[in-house]
Amino acid sequence: MKPTIFTTIFLLSATLLSAQLKVNNSASSMAVDGTSNVHDWTENVETINGTCAATINGGSLAEISSLHVTIPVRSIKSGKSTMDKNTYNAMKADKYPNIVFNLKSASISGNKVVLNGTLTIAGKTNNVSITSNYTVAGGKLTIKGDYKMKMTQYGIDPPTAMLGAMTTGDNLTIRFNLVFN
Repeated sequence: MKPTIFTTIFLLSATLLSAQLKVNNSASSMAVDGTSNVHDWTENVETINGTCAATINGGSLAEISSLHVTIPVRSIKSGKSTMDKNTYNAMKADKYPNIVFNLKSASISGNKVVLNGTLTIAGKTNNVSITSNYTVAGGKLTIKGDYKMKMTQYGIDPPTAMLGAMTTGDNLTIRFNLVFN
């Protein structure tokens, strides 16, 4: 029996899948790590919104044609209301309520993906390049990595407390585990 065109197309589509995926907020995680002259600190992101258009070939990522992630600033929580308030003030949350990443291009090699795009924080947009690891399993695309940045790159003055006795360091590390399905 000769394979028909329909059978051939079906077999190709089973191995090559293009999909518009959404962030699975309950399976994803993101945290911001920083320092101060008193102690290191971590703030966790409670809400991650985003979409990703990806082509998956078997168990590998073939292409990411679009990726958009939005973080509501007020979803960043330290567990300490005073610290949260300082974070929101420093990031001008009333005027700029969201942190936004928009992909310009992606390059894939092995299990790594380099995401080139724009990151907008506190109303300032910078070009960024973020190298991450990815996995594809069970219909899910997971992108995991970290991004090191300085608050001052985004016009943010590192927060202070206790009349300036406690100062926050300028360097931050954003750790993320984004699950799209």
